[in-house]
Amino acid sequence: MNVKLGISVKNFRVISTLVLVTAVLGASAQETGRRGQFTTENKRCRYCDLRYENHSTKDLTDADLTGAYLHGIDFSWSSLKNGQFSSANLVLGRMEWADFDGADLTKADLSGAAMFRSTFRGTDFRMANLTRANLSRSELAGVNLATAILRGADLSAARVGSADLHNADLSDAVLTGARVRETNLQGASLDRADLRGCDLTSSDLSGTSMKGVNLRSTYVNLANFRNADLTGADFTNTVINATNFSGADLSKADFTGAVLKNSIFKGANLCGAKLADGSIGACDKPASPASSPTKSAI
Repeated sequence: MNVKLGISVKNFRVISTLVLVTAVLGASAQETGRRGQFTTENKRCRYCDLRYENHSTKDLTDADLTGAYLHGIDFSWSSLKNGQFSSANLVLGRMEWADFDGADLTKADLSGAAMFRSTFRGTDFRMANLTRANLSRSELAGVNLATAILRGADLSAARVGSADLHNADLSDAVLTGARVRETNLQGASLDRADLRGCDLTSSDLSGTSMKGVNLRSTYVNLANFRNADLTGADFTNTVINATNFSGADLSKADFTGAVLKNSIFKGANLCGAKLADGSIGACDKPASPASSPTKSAI
């Protein structure tokens, strides 16, 4: 009698353990399920694996895909307003013509993602990786890209207004024809970036590294380049008005054909620069009102 009771108790414990494990795994599957768990009805799939799945043309507003593995996913033409994608892997994802307004993409990996003609109003990209991502013709008003990596990214014809890109890395990025107004780019890196035809009205680029940047035919109005490194920058045919270049390094910069008005070059280094009047900047002392390109261009 006692032996049978002991066996029953032991079996009961084993069965209870199995039931508990099954329940935990079941709950985990709901939270981090692989394939088929993420739908327009069930928009929560944290840390799950949805690589290469097609979720285009869907209403996925308020979706929670925090930390999810979304490599190569298709979100094109979908609404993902206020979605949660922090630390998610969206490498090579398709997100063109999508709506990510108000979404959280902090620390997300979006390298190589197709994000053109999409909206990211108020989206948080802090510390995100957007290396070689295509954001051309996208709406980026009020976006937070502080300390984000955008090396080689395509932002041509993008609309960037009142955005925060301080300390962001935009080396080799393409911003041709982009409208970058009232944007904070303090301490950012734009080395070798292509800004031809870009509108930088009222943007703060103080302390930026812009070595070899292409600013041909750009409209620079009320911008701040204080203490920026513009070594070898190309300002050919650029219109520059009421802009601050105080303390900037403009050595070997090219101002050929540029129109400069009411701008400040106090303490700027113009050593070897091609000035608008055809002369070459002196290397023995900082620019003065008499020798600055402002004077010669008027």
